[in-house]
Amino acid sequence: MGIKQFNGEWVALEDRVHFRFNTTEGEEYRFWLTRRIVQALIAGTQHTAVKTLEKNHSPQVAQAMQAFQQQAVAQQANFQDHYQDAAEKPLGEEPLLVVGLVINQNNEQIAVEFQLSNGQNLQIQMGQHVVQVMVTLLNKLQETAQWGVGFHEGVDAPVLRDDASQPVMH
Repeated sequence: MGIKQFNGEWVALEDRVHFRFNTTEGEEYRFWLTRRIVQALIAGTQHTAVKTLEKNHSPQVAQAMQAFQQQAVAQQANFQDHYQDAAEKPLGEEPLLVVGLVINQNNEQIAVEFQLSNGQNLQIQMGQHVVQVMVTLLNKLQETAQWGVGFHEGVDAPVLRDDASQPVMH
């Protein structure tokens, strides 16, 4: 599944992020993300990117490179385009609460598995640039919510797995 667009808004009444994305296949997925899940997505994807860069660079250089790449994506992100609803909504019209995450590195792709309150899971694979765009949006939303779980705010990285071993819950 290829990601076409991300969209999100912080809903103060719920104190949650309404997050949705559509795909190149014409499908749309809608979720509620809590502060804890946004924190895990931001920290987990940053941690995964650094670990990938550490294969060819020292930890300090890898961290600096990741921060530079993320900053470049944030400066180029376009939050002005109108979000295009997709006709197909495989999980339904209503957003589902994300209750857990599994984040894996699979070669050049990052796999994010959303564990949902209805017992279903949805896994999406994204390249590093697409992940950085998603995380830029989530960081902007958490800033609006004043959650303090975004970039460079001392968020501890969750334990992640690099292979198909037992899932790690967040």
